[in-house]
Amino acid sequence: MGKINQASSVNLIKAEIIRQQLYNIAQEMGIVMIRTSGDPVISEAVDFSTFIADKDGEIISFSGYMTMHAGPARQSVRHIMNTYSKEEIRPGDAFICNDPHTTGACHPPDVGIVKPIFYQGELIAWCWAEGHLLDVGGMSPGGFAVAATDAYSEALRFPGIKIVSEGKIVQDVLHLMEVNFRLPQHDINNIRCFIAACNTCEKRTIDMVDKYGLDEFNHYVELNKDLTEKAYRQRIAKLPKKTYEATEWIEHNGHENNLWPINCKLTVHEDSLTLDFTGSAPQTNGFVNTTEGTAIGCAVTPIMLVLTSDIPFNEGIFRATNIILPEGTVVNAKMPAPVSSAHMEAGMRITKVVTELLSRAMMESEDEWMQSHAMAAFHDSWVVGVFAGNDEEGKPTVFLDMNGGGAGGGAQTICDGIDAGASFTQLSNGLPDIEINELSNPVLYLWRQLNVNSGGPGKYRGGQGIEFGWIPWGTEGGNELVSTACWQVPARGIMGGYPGGTSGYWVVKNSNATKLMQEGHLPNIGQLEGEKELLPPKHVLPITSSDVFVQFEGGGGGLGDPIKRDPNVVLKDLYDGYITQTMAENAYGVIIAQNGQLDEEQTITKRELIRRERLERATAPTKRLNIKEELKFVRSLGDALQLMEDRNGQQYYCCSDCGTAIARADEPWEHGAARIQTNVSDKLGEYGMWVKSRETEPYVYLNELVCPNCGSLISVTTSVDN
Repeated sequence: MGKINQASSVNLIKAEIIRQQLYNIAQEMGIVMIRTSGDPVISEAVDFSTFIADKDGEIISFSGYMTMHAGPARQSVRHIMNTYSKEEIRPGDAFICNDPHTTGACHPPDVGIVKPIFYQGELIAWCWAEGHLLDVGGMSPGGFAVAATDAYSEALRFPGIKIVSEGKIVQDVLHLMEVNFRLPQHDINNIRCFIAACNTCEKRTIDMVDKYGLDEFNHYVELNKDLTEKAYRQRIAKLPKKTYEATEWIEHNGHENNLWPINCKLTVHEDSLTLDFTGSAPQTNGFVNTTEGTAIGCAVTPIMLVLTSDIPFNEGIFRATNIILPEGTVVNAKMPAPVSSAHMEAGMRITKVVTELLSRAMMESEDEWMQSHAMAAFHDSWVVGVFAGNDEEGKPTVFLDMNGGGAGGGAQTICDGIDAGASFTQLSNGLPDIEINELSNPVLYLWRQLNVNSGGPGKYRGGQGIEFGWIPWGTEGGNELVSTACWQVPARGIMGGYPGGTSGYWVVKNSNATKLMQEGHLPNIGQLEGEKELLPPKHVLPITSSDVFVQFEGGGGGLGDPIKRDPNVVLKDLYDGYITQTMAENAYGVIIAQNGQLDEEQTITKRELIRRERLERATAPTKRLNIKEELKFVRSLGDALQLMEDRNGQQYYCCSDCGTAIARADEPWEHGAARIQTNVSDKLGEYGMWVKSRETEPYVYLNELVCPNCGSLISVTTSVDN
């Protein structure tokens, strides 16, 4: 473990001070970008990350603005180290990286600047600043190439080439951007702000080395990696030593409305984890594939935020994590596979499946901290909408609406999920100020509000997504590109919680919006007249000044059986407009009296009816136990199951509500549960939720696993019939 001689002197206080100083430097890099960019993508939505590595390219500090960027940052530095000789890397240099196939970028619009840091002529560290640019050339304004069939048509790609040479910007690179980017000056200004962030990191790091000396700096940098590794291995040791497996699906690759599986096996060893994605689908000819760098960043995100949220993140996490990504698959695509929506599609599906597997393992841990930090999946689709046209002056404009980060978060063991929580990888996500969007782009918003019923029902509800509508303003119109990764397969709940709703788009053609405003009315979706059309999940359509574009975003998964939710909390959700009465009654079993108050007696009756109906509809367990003796409680396994044992020490999975033994603890508990399988769209539709139904095979099903005795929900999963 690590490189530090354990007999050497260790000052843990100094180690923490140096760690915090490095983290503050990484954070300051982000502040520089926010204050110098002027682009709402950077300054409002915080779509960027910063990173510091040691001389060997190992992470020593990561800002975590967007956690998935840990993989691309690490790969970018290592690619440059492997591509250039030591003599070719000189003080004052900086390299530009956006090629997913070489430097590991999430997709081409995510442009990173990598800078080597020298001290008295010696390479001592690296830094990386990356942000999303509005356009990087290619066939599709904004960089999401729905129609692409290979990487060559997606964008201009920079495989880690010098953009600054010994302190001077390489003008040839800027000239290349000027003739390939649709918004060259806007994007070049952002790239300059990334360079400024790296320059700030260089100065602050050199100041640190001046203060501590190079030997002491290197010593404590290495020590902090060792401390993280040690703490992480100790945390892993508290998990059950077994293998967990689950599958997620990519939906629609831009050409074909199919489903592509991402399969993952999580194996817990004594003090390390293996994430094996063998069995995932071969790479496709659509832009939904991801490459290795992004896949690693997305896989590590749940480890960072669920399993080790209290452990400083650095290279020590990677030392105890083995990630297997078979080449030529959707999780590790090779040239010429298109990848311009890699992180939105395969990447976030990786995050979802790893979140589920980790949470399942943590629920079975004997450690209370572990159990309390299990969680349901975020919606994890950054819902893309890109308008391309001309602005009020007739100049080309590309508008990436960062309201796409308004989907819901997964429920926690102590609270509901985050409303408008973005993707799980976006720690610092912000929704842009409406007025800033209108000031910077030719659009006028008609409304922005929560998407009612979008959070997954549960004892703790999944976070709600948002819904908004706008019209082109000061322009005749243009083209709107849409792309959502969560349309037909919703984000799953946990411990008996239901999935959240999914995302989509409407357009109201030839609307009466302008007429309503002229009459003094603020239009909403109920007042709009015109030709209302539900859009495909990946699509480009013309949009005119008389059309209203509507985007709605889904929610996170719920946690726990919904009929265990406090009825008064359900009533408050109803009054606050989070849910409808249909949801309150059908999902939560809460009955509202005519006076608008809770009918406690009818609610008890309704919830008992829901339990009975589940048992009437369910198929019998494949293996049912008949334990007659009284069992002794051992410990909880989350909200739905508990571990109990008989007088001989044999342990059983038992229902947390009624104590019924469902399965032996050395066998899969699923075999002892009753099962209800329905079409996911139909079932969630009964609760007033929206999930797009598949019209052709393979179909998506909802599987409710219930206690065969009392009808309590133990687990709710999704499956595909292929």
